[in-house]
Amino acid sequence: MGIRFTKAGVIYILLTIFMGFSAINTNNNLVFLVVSFMLAIMGISGFLGKANIEKLNIRIYPIEDPFAKRGSRFLLEINNSKKYLPSILLKTNIKEHEATSIILKPLSSIRQETILKFDRRGKVLLGDAMVSSPIPFNFFVRYKKYPINEEIVVFPEIGEKSFFNLNKNSDQDTSSTNDKVTMKLEELSNIRSYSNDPAKRIFWKQFAKTGELYTKEYTGDDSESLRLHFEDILKLYPLEEAIRIATKTILEAYNNSIPLTFIITNETYNVKTDADKRSALKRLALYEN
Repeated sequence: MGIRFTKAGVIYILLTIFMGFSAINTNNNLVFLVVSFMLAIMGISGFLGKANIEKLNIRIYPIEDPFAKRGSRFLLEINNSKKYLPSILLKTNIKEHEATSIILKPLSSIRQETILKFDRRGKVLLGDAMVSSPIPFNFFVRYKKYPINEEIVVFPEIGEKSFFNLNKNSDQDTSSTNDKVTMKLEELSNIRSYSNDPAKRIFWKQFAKTGELYTKEYTGDDSESLRLHFEDILKLYPLEEAIRIATKTILEAYNNSIPLTFIITNETYNVKTDADKRSALKRLALYEN
């Protein structure tokens, strides 16, 4: 628990001290009453301010996959376990990002989005949340640390270029080999029943006719259609740049519904579903970390 004086609080304290000296010098009972009232106000402010930020429970959950050097959405949950007193005008600071809650009723909770940004990839411990409030009179800002101790994995920073040209709308120059791979993948070869495939592969026209989900398959849909060896990228680029390029390539392959086999230190990831994509990115995030 800590306390910080506001400008109004400093003025109020100085005025109280001045009135106290005046009461002693004049021995005026009315001035003594005024000083007593001002001290009582200060005491009430301290009691209510302390109670306002007590007995809170704070948790935070990622709404989307966090990537380094990019703001990511998180869900902040604050629970007030006090039976009778609300918590008002709370400011919750996590990793230098602040969220404001106007009022939190007794025995209730509130959820709100906040943005967190991380400078590096890998495991990150969300250690403490700092809760502060100027309630009730804005004389003091009281603050208290609440441990979160949630460990999350931050995916690598997304690079500006991929190892292959997988974005069908990209204007980047590509080699003839990559052009052939892209053309091969664009040829429709089969339609099958839907099985947890990316949304871009769903055959929506067929769904409109039959009401059932089907998945489009292409002539290039096999495990050999596109292979990405992380060691091949490392031969051309420094470590962190190679990780950024691999991240970009995996994301582009998934977003364009192109099957990709990602190989890193004898570990193989077939990137087809969202879970596959996240597993590959997590492996990159923890590489030599």
